[in-house]
Amino acid sequence: MTALTDDDGVAMGYEEQAAEWCWRIAERALTDEEQAAFDRWIRADPRHQQVFDEMVAVWKGTDTIAEMPGFLSLRARALTTMESARDLNEVSSYGRRNWFRRVAAVAAVVLGVFGGFWYFSDGADVYGTGTGERRVVQLEDGSRMSLDASSRVVVAYSDDRRALRLEQGRAKFDVAKDPLRPFTVTAGNQTVVATGTAFSVELLRDQMRVLLYEGEVAVVAQPAAAGRAAAVKAVKTTAAAPPPAGAMEQLVPGQELVSSLVSGKVKIAPAQLDRSLLWEDGRLDFVDEPLARAVERINRYTDMPIVVGDAAASRLLVNGVFDAGDTQSFVRGMTALFPLAAKYDGTKVTLVSGKEPLASK
Repeated sequence: MTALTDDDGVAMGYEEQAAEWCWRIAERALTDEEQAAFDRWIRADPRHQQVFDEMVAVWKGTDTIAEMPGFLSLRARALTTMESARDLNEVSSYGRRNWFRRVAAVAAVVLGVFGGFWYFSDGADVYGTGTGERRVVQLEDGSRMSLDASSRVVVAYSDDRRALRLEQGRAKFDVAKDPLRPFTVTAGNQTVVATGTAFSVELLRDQMRVLLYEGEVAVVAQPAAAGRAAAVKAVKTTAAAPPPAGAMEQLVPGQELVSSLVSGKVKIAPAQLDRSLLWEDGRLDFVDEPLARAVERINRYTDMPIVVGDAAASRLLVNGVFDAGDTQSFVRGMTALFPLAAKYDGTKVTLVSGKEPLASK
C-alpha cells in the first residue's frame, strides 16, 4: 500500500502513521475507502497493530485528565488549539502529529504519575544507603539504579506503571525500555517521566535537579496535595487558560533542569556529563556551587557534619573536585581559599565568616 505522507509528500514512519490513523478515527467515522486503506495498513506489518493499540490507549488515557488538578489546562489548551486550527482548515499532518505527541506526553504523565501516587501505599520496596555508602540496584524490570550516599528511593511496580519516589539524596536511573509502562521518579514537587532512557535526580534542601544523559524525559510540576478539590474547581472554571509556566518541561541529552523548591522557578541549562558522574567514583565536583549546597553534598559522606554558620559564608562559590568523605581536606581547602574560620565542637564543624582561631578538636 502507499504509505501515509505529510503535507510535503514525505512518507511517515509507522509510529507517525499510527498517530495519524488514531487522529482520523477519533475525529470522525472513516469512509469506506479510508476503512479499506486502514485495514491494508494494519495487515502490512505486525508492528502497525501494536503501535496503533498503544496510540489508542494513550488517546483514551487523556480522558482521565479531567479529574486531575494541574493537567486540565494542558488538555484544554491542546483541544482548543486543535479546534481552532480545524475551524481555520490549518491542521497540517505535521501539526496533528505534534499535537498528538503533546497529548500523549500528558497522558503518560497522568497515567504514570497520578497512578503512582496512590500505588506507593501498597507493596512498595525501599532502597537506601547510609552515610558514605553507595549502592547499585538492579530493579525487577531490568532498570539499573545507582544510589549516592545517604539516599532513599521508594519503588512501586505494577502491570501498567513503574513509580519511584526519591525521598532524599541522589540517584541515577538507567531505564529499561517498556513503552506500555511509564517510568516515573517523583522528588519534591516535580516528577520525571520516561520510558527508556538514562537520567539522574537529586533532591537538596531547596532544589530538585534532573540531568539527562540519553533519551528523552518530561519533568512535570506536581499540584499540592492539600486543596485538591479546590484546585479541580478552579481549573474547571478556567479550562481554556494556558498551563502555568513550567508545568511541563522536556529535556534533551546534556541538559540539566534545576527546580527551586521554594519559589517553584525552573531553569534548564547545559551540563558537563562526564564531570556530573564523578560522585559514582567517590568524588564530588563543584562548579560555582554555593557553599551551603556543597556542604549539603559533603555531609552525605561524613559522621561529623559541616554547618555553615552565617549567610555570607553560605553564598561563597565553591569550585573544584573533592574526595567524598574527606571532610578535613574540604574544610582546610575552604579556610585556605576564603576568609572563613572552622570551629570544632566534637560533633560538627562550623564554617563562619572571618579568620578566627580554631577551637580545639
